[in-house]
Amino acid sequence: MKTFILSSLFFLCTVSFAQEAPCTKGDCQNGYGFYYNKATGDVYHGFYQNGLYNGVGYTQNKASDYYYSNFKEGKPDGFTVYDEGEGRTSGLFDKGIKIGDHIREVRSPQGFSRELISYDKGQVFSRKTFTPQDIADATCISGDCIDDYGIYFQNNTIISGKFEGGRFTYGEMMHIDTKTSDFFMPPVETEQQTPYFKFSITMTDNGANEAAYISVGPKANGQYILVNMKQNNFVGALFKDNQLVERY
Repeated sequence: MKTFILSSLFFLCTVSFAQEAPCTKGDCQNGYGFYYNKATGDVYHGFYQNGLYNGVGYTQNKASDYYYSNFKEGKPDGFTVYDEGEGRTSGLFDKGIKIGDHIREVRSPQGFSRELISYDKGQVFSRKTFTPQDIADATCISGDCIDDYGIYFQNNTIISGKFEGGRFTYGEMMHIDTKTSDFFMPPVETEQQTPYFKFSITMTDNGANEAAYISVGPKANGQYILVNMKQNNFVGALFKDNQLVERY
């Protein structure tokens, strides 16, 4: 289903960066819009309300720092995936301020490593790197997979994130066989009725497909954006029960 969604969205959806007007596509007041400011290098691809980033979106600055988030009043909010020049990171924001534990991808010759960066009101107060030494199936291969940060391996999936009572609370699930990764903070429920923000990466021969969207259970259900830098594709859409409702 995900492959069908991506292929259908890519059809005729390339955005040109050569246009002069900052709002180069869509509605940058109330709806989906694509904003590119040639003078500053700022990009925003996502949903707006009252002229502010509001909803699922992707923003990037001239230095190539980026944020995927469910924006509120122009700022990253809640669970967010971002890179400020040190590697892909995920964690919680409160109105643009980093809070709690953030998990950074460490590019290391030693293999899979993650750094846990702890914030208090935007200020770093601790950093710790986790690198599994031995990998065995159905085991916690680094850290604490019961009540803290840990890395768990099972069925060729690496689960890197925060745990409470043995339950995954937020972070990344890397599916080795399919070359995909999902970053999310699942709601605390069993009925799968609460919407939540999700970010997914699928590696292909034509570049990485990066999707940010609202999900209910395993299904895309609401605002949806897709980015493929190699193909210069920026797509906005609305979904209902994993079915495409509208494409921008």
